[in-house]
Amino acid sequence: MATKLWVKEALQILAESLSPIPHELNELDWKARLSDHKDRLAEHLMALANHPDGGYLVFGIDNDGRAVGVEPADVNGIVTQLSNLGRDAIEPPLALDHAVTPNAEGIPLLLVRIPELAVKPAHRRGKSIEESWIRAGGSTRKASRQEIGALLMNSSNPRWEDLRASSLLSVAEVQQQLDLESIAQLLQRPLPDGPEDLGPWLVQEGIAIADARGYYISNFGAIAAARKLDDFPALARKRSMKQPFFRNIKGSRAPGPNAASRRSPSKNAAST
Repeated sequence: MATKLWVKEALQILAESLSPIPHELNELDWKARLSDHKDRLAEHLMALANHPDGGYLVFGIDNDGRAVGVEPADVNGIVTQLSNLGRDAIEPPLALDHAVTPNAEGIPLLLVRIPELAVKPAHRRGKSIEESWIRAGGSTRKASRQEIGALLMNSSNPRWEDLRASSLLSVAEVQQQLDLESIAQLLQRPLPDGPEDLGPWLVQEGIAIADARGYYISNFGAIAAARKLDDFPALARKRSMKQPFFRNIKGSRAPGPNAASRRSPSKNAAST
């Protein structure tokens, strides 16, 4: 089974948190086991969902940074409880992902990925947005009114060009369906050589959307770079949009829509 795309990043962040001196980071929280305090677990989930690019809970690491591992029989219970909290205790609801992987010593760890919410802040369900939590100094705390305002400014509703236009694909399959050489030339940016670099480039330019095991071509990517627009039935009727898309890209020389929205959150918030 292929490794989920985010696991490598999670292990890199975990390694940074354990060396040279063990310390928790804003994007990663250690857990030796599943806590009985559901409210506190929900606060961790909210805080990581409000953090830029989201974050991770790592089960099997104690408070001193020692790897104590997780029991295989416990994994399903941990994942189920966290998923239920993400759905029932938090608004907007969260979609979590997880993976079990050994560390360098072969000790099994449970990694839980909490993606950043597009529409923020994540807060307690049935409460006002003042019941929001954030990560700061490697810990979880309640957000101030000013911090909640910043979360709102960095919130955006999904745009048409950011939606999925394809099924889940590998990097090689994306290359088969899109004329990436032409789009890179228009953007005046070099096209990365290997798949490990090409995948993040596609996401950065708004051409693709990363998922756990592959990539979805975005509407923007399909309209701008499809070799055959007929391969995207939902977009084939928009054939006349393709040339304007290419002209706009060439004139602006700007990254894709995702990158633009990250640089100018206040402009996006004002337009919604």
